[in-house]
Amino acid sequence: MKRNLITVTFLVLAAVILIFGAHDSQPSNAQSRSALVVSSGQSETRQFTVRPKGPLHSAKRKQPPERPPEEPMEDFEEIRMDPPTDPSVRPEDIRPTSPPTVVKVTAGGISETAPKSTPQAPGTFTVYRNTQLANAPVVSGVPLGSSTTNEPSLASNGRVVFWTQNWFAGFSGDRGQTFTYINPYDNFPADGTNDAVNGGFCCDQIAYYERTRALTFWLLQYNPDNNTNTDRLCVAGSQSDVLNNNWLIYDFTPANFGFTTPPTGASGFWLDFPDMAVSDNFLYLTTNIFLRVLPNPTNPCAGTCPPGACPASCTGGCTNPCGSIAAVIARIPLSELAQGGEIHPQFYTDANFTFRPTQGAHGTMYWGAHISNTQIRIYRWAESSNQVLFDNVNHNAFNTGAMTAPSPDGTDFAAFPANDTRIRAAWVANGVIGFMWNAPQSTPPATGFPFPHVWVMRFNENNRTLIDQSQIWNTVEAFLYPSVAVNDRGHLGGTIAAGGGATFFPRALAWMADDFNGGTIAPLESVAFTGNPTNGPAGNRWGDYLSARVNVPYGNTWVASGYALVGGTGNANVVQRFIWFGRERDTPPAANTVFVDAANTSRYQDGSPAHPYRTVTDGHFAAMPGDTLMIRAGNYFETPRLNKAVTVRSEGGTVRILSP
Repeated sequence: MKRNLITVTFLVLAAVILIFGAHDSQPSNAQSRSALVVSSGQSETRQFTVRPKGPLHSAKRKQPPERPPEEPMEDFEEIRMDPPTDPSVRPEDIRPTSPPTVVKVTAGGISETAPKSTPQAPGTFTVYRNTQLANAPVVSGVPLGSSTTNEPSLASNGRVVFWTQNWFAGFSGDRGQTFTYINPYDNFPADGTNDAVNGGFCCDQIAYYERTRALTFWLLQYNPDNNTNTDRLCVAGSQSDVLNNNWLIYDFTPANFGFTTPPTGASGFWLDFPDMAVSDNFLYLTTNIFLRVLPNPTNPCAGTCPPGACPASCTGGCTNPCGSIAAVIARIPLSELAQGGEIHPQFYTDANFTFRPTQGAHGTMYWGAHISNTQIRIYRWAESSNQVLFDNVNHNAFNTGAMTAPSPDGTDFAAFPANDTRIRAAWVANGVIGFMWNAPQSTPPATGFPFPHVWVMRFNENNRTLIDQSQIWNTVEAFLYPSVAVNDRGHLGGTIAAGGGATFFPRALAWMADDFNGGTIAPLESVAFTGNPTNGPAGNRWGDYLSARVNVPYGNTWVASGYALVGGTGNANVVQRFIWFGRERDTPPAANTVFVDAANTSRYQDGSPAHPYRTVTDGHFAAMPGDTLMIRAGNYFETPRLNKAVTVRSEGGTVRILSP
């Protein structure tokens, strides 16, 4: 759920600037944009303490849970969050700078049966697994589980996949072949009562696996009450914890980030639009900060923030006082999260809404935010520093405003007001920082972009100067909501939504940019993987993000999420899919070999030859029936219980299993 930056009052704006110290600089009015940094700045960070709750163990389900009887907030109408526009730029002058993307479409979509009868060329775009998750059946008139506001996310650790979407979560213990479901409304604990956290669980969820400490993260957002809300970070320390729904939890509220005293006319603050990323030693959380505005008793048509109730007597609808006043990034030491005790997050905040952290970061985390439609701010936070530095960089103008991409059935998955130009995907790899975001069709469309599309900008990591700018677009359909992940080679893969126009209904595409295509993103090498959709969403609502991750331990491949509508326009018609993909050269073996080595001293344990498990017990747990458990020479002080049909072998030398 997101909201637009709007004029609240001069007093509110002044208060925000004074409290949070925004340092915006005005972009140049020139239509020809320099690729150089035009200004820079820095700011100190702050710190707070959070104590854990739990661990909590909750029930698992074979089917997704029912949505609560009240209308979820995520489906309410929202407004835009576009940056200011440069008045010197004419929209009709904004034109493509890259060739159009041609989507690879296969008859009936990609098959769910992965085996191929003949080997393919090493560079073939290959789907190893394409699993349909449980659909959204209707029981007693109530749609279960899914929503056209889908927003799926996932984490992958060997045979364990953790999955979230609006409005449920789930996990797989067989590398994404089957899933078991979790009810996030009633999970902490599962006592038959919706969790009593502010206004209850809302919608937005993010999943992430951090491989160096073997931690699975699950971030949930809760509805605001009259004053505040909560983002809940759940941590599972092993594959077993994920499969048993066993989590340690940490709660964050706006007050943790210094938002304690709301301005006149507002009752509080709330958090929305979360994201996660990691560097070598930290987990990073981002969120926007919004004002909480209660109903106006003297003017019921003034609406509320978040929106919820608009009386029927307000024939012209309700005004919406929602507004993003700031964004936050917080980092937490991975070592503290691995220990499971008290954590000490550091954070930074300013008035540039929507921070998007880079996937693939190591010693420094980068993120970006729009200053205007002709200037971006690139932030950086070194692991060894308490200061956030930033550079403002000019670039060519992109369009802002309402988007439209009608499908053949008249629905329009691009038209929801919250479909704006905030940054949706970010990465850093091989000395390049990159960002991707949605942009609307041209006005009039014939002058440039006939449909909404995705902008891609790449910057030099050393000095943040602009390398190039391009667009993912074509003349027959729209492209929206990109996601990205960086594999072990530093190559890019992800997903993107496409559809609209005279031919295509909304669907999900998987994409790669690597050595086989010269790292080119525009045009995008992509493949549709959600079968043959038949409809667009009835409410023109497609959600706000997709997700892609590297698939551990097959670190040169990706897992991702996507969905489409089949047989109708409603929530019950959503078909969501888990996909595992990469190049033919990286195709995993039909039967896996899980390595064990007591001499492994690295932080990594993923069962690969380079990062074996340290114990036979852990290696056996990570294996599936039919796998080989390869135990390297050494002494293992444990009492393993081998109760799976696995082949046990040694690479050579003596393996001794001794009582602990």
